[in-house]
Amino acid sequence: MTIPTLITKIQKRKLETQLKATYSVIQQAMRNAEGEGSDFQAAFVDGSDKAMKEWFDEYIVPNLKIESVCYNKPGCWHKPGEAKDLLGIKNPYEYNYGWGVNIITFTIAKGAWFDMDGYRTSDCKNLFGIDASSCLVIYFDVNGNAKPNRVGKDIYAVVQTEKGLVPAGSDRTKWQIDQNCNTGNGYWCLQKVKNEGWTISEKVLKR
Repeated sequence: MTIPTLITKIQKRKLETQLKATYSVIQQAMRNAEGEGSDFQAAFVDGSDKAMKEWFDEYIVPNLKIESVCYNKPGCWHKPGEAKDLLGIKNPYEYNYGWGVNIITFTIAKGAWFDMDGYRTSDCKNLFGIDASSCLVIYFDVNGNAKPNRVGKDIYAVVQTEKGLVPAGSDRTKWQIDQNCNTGNGYWCLQKVKNEGWTISEKVLKR
């Protein structure tokens, strides 16, 4: 085994470990938050700055070890153009402070970065592969600012709907999910990783 191959395998294993741990953390936090109030869904459906901040402060802050938080301002997510999808294209909702409007970005003690924003029915379906009337999308970069900073490699998306927290793409077929990761933009790759026993495919990493 050559040194470059060894390094690649070590980096791959580390990403897989970070991904599984980060997903577990946000899944548990959202599960806890859901049980704390019947209006859990209402705030992020509203989508205003005020509603999002109040929702975040009430439901998310008590359930995560947050290091820093940015309410609709830069400082807790990638600078514009630094993070892209597997096609090399920036997020269609990228602004100078993150991905989305009226968003909240934050970092946690384990080193992961998060970006959350509410989306309409069409976006839930077309971009995130979720059939819902509205949804809260949470992007997370498992290793923060460290490279590769690519959706499907170290950046993933989960979606909160009335059904709970699910990986983007979970309402699509295995074939559709594989196509999204192997030749598409990679937004549904978390579901592929879960389907394959928390393994990031070599094909995706080489893209």
